[in-house]
Amino acid sequence: MFKQPILSEQEQQQKSERPNGVDSLPLKKSIAAFCRILTPYWKSRQSLKGWFYLVLIVSLTSGAIYLATAINSWYKRFWDTIQNYDVDGFKHELMIFAILATIHVLVSVYNAYLRSRLAIHWRRWLTGNVMGEWLENSTYYKMQLLDRKTENPDQRIAEDLNAFVTRTISLLLGTATDLAMLVTFGVVLWDLSHSVTLTLWNDSTITLPDGYMLYLALVYAVAGTLLTFIIGKPLVKLNFRQQRYEADFRFSLIRVRENAESISLYKGEKIEEEILRKRFFNVVGNYVRLIIFEKRLGFFTLGYAQLAVIFPILVAAPMYFAKIITMGSIMQINSAFGRVQDSLSTLVSNFSSWAAFKADVDRLALYFDSMYVSEQVQCLKSTLSTDHGVHLDALEVRTPQGQKLCSDLSASLSDGDRLLIRGQSGCGKSTLLKTIAGIWPYATGKVELPEVKTLFLSQRPYLPQGTLREAAAYPDKPETGGLTERYFEQLGLSHLIEKLDVEDVWSQILSLGEQQRVAMVRALLLKPGLLFLDEASSAMDERSESASYALIEEVMPKAIVVSVGHRSSLIERHNLQLLCRDAGHWELA
Repeated sequence: MFKQPILSEQEQQQKSERPNGVDSLPLKKSIAAFCRILTPYWKSRQSLKGWFYLVLIVSLTSGAIYLATAINSWYKRFWDTIQNYDVDGFKHELMIFAILATIHVLVSVYNAYLRSRLAIHWRRWLTGNVMGEWLENSTYYKMQLLDRKTENPDQRIAEDLNAFVTRTISLLLGTATDLAMLVTFGVVLWDLSHSVTLTLWNDSTITLPDGYMLYLALVYAVAGTLLTFIIGKPLVKLNFRQQRYEADFRFSLIRVRENAESISLYKGEKIEEEILRKRFFNVVGNYVRLIIFEKRLGFFTLGYAQLAVIFPILVAAPMYFAKIITMGSIMQINSAFGRVQDSLSTLVSNFSSWAAFKADVDRLALYFDSMYVSEQVQCLKSTLSTDHGVHLDALEVRTPQGQKLCSDLSASLSDGDRLLIRGQSGCGKSTLLKTIAGIWPYATGKVELPEVKTLFLSQRPYLPQGTLREAAAYPDKPETGGLTERYFEQLGLSHLIEKLDVEDVWSQILSLGEQQRVAMVRALLLKPGLLFLDEASSAMDERSESASYALIEEVMPKAIVVSVGHRSSLIERHNLQLLCRDAGHWELA
């Protein structure tokens, strides 16, 4: 649904060649991307509540427009009572204003409330679906391999989707309201500006046509819009870059927090500070350029808005002094002109918001394009073996740059086999496991796996947020029958038993060796029929490593175990070895 092609092959190539990828998209592509992101929610069954909110918002907006016309008419009556010294009429108009103002407050508050309800309902649906597509078929993993230029997916999901929803509602509904105001008050302004012949100060005359105030408002707004676009055009790219630099800086801060122990041991504070300062310098530098352009735009837009206050009065003043219209008519003309001018000048007043909105759309479009490209790259999928064994046939594994890591590899494993993969660092041992797991896109050949539970344990185990008991059983439900405590004790983790049900960030508390032993407990609890250990005991002492493999043999005697490791002590725990003799050449022994 959201994995959408945006860039052509040529544009993809240009993106990969640029150091920071693409800054923004052409307006035509941004509009097309916006429509693709917009429509799925409103076509879904879950959008019924959203449509209900939208109908209420439109109804309240229509009521607000009607109130605006009523207040515009009130201006004339109110100021005429002042000009005519009509005290009773003055008091009556004040009562009318109190009623109109109260209704206006109620309508405005509920309009804002319903817009917020629509925004959170839409955002919940949109975030859930985008997040689901990002996680399915290992898209999140393949994006890291294929497209590092589309950075910070966390920001795109958490912030850009929220900004897209809120700005779509505020800007589009605001624009629709402005158009309705334009039509309504355009008629009012037309009616207030009949053809009239005026005598100027030098006794010459000028004839103004019907609707001349509307024509002046149109000319004023169009000229302001063109100048705003010329002055504010650089804001689009600057907003796009600002979001990227902010996300990069935040990511660097998170990296320091996650690797606090290593940085402290290395005494790497100065290096980290230099990196953080460099990232923050990008934030500050771009922000300074951004506010400089916003300052220039601000001078124009504020001057434009201030001139709009006096402009209609200057135009109507000659008719007032000629006693053709009353003071109330001037105030009514001023109010109607202001409404029409505001409606026509929506781009002028909201240009910065539109620039930020286009940046949001472009970032999401490039993110969805990256998901689409990643989806097109198919990993080598395994087929079901008929004899419950593992079979590799003519397997070839390459790096993303095309270098062969493994060529014409064939091997077979049966129940209870233990295979140890050995070789120099960088020869492709871990990549071979990724290929068998079906998450490496640069491979050909045939992989047959048995229909059994499969578990992969890496060198740095994944410990999810929550309790230690939950982490040990991940991704299954926590075990509460005493096995967890038993395995913790047998693997030398007795000191953690009393903390099994304590929630904490265990990946930062436990040493790597302790984390690897917790992962071994996970394997013992899940009892997979096929277990892959990618240097999963490298941080353990030999005694803990031996105890771990002994328990695996005891608890899962028929399981097929494939290990990657360098220690010679692992040889006696395996009956088969797959050795990398030289680049791309493997031998089963």
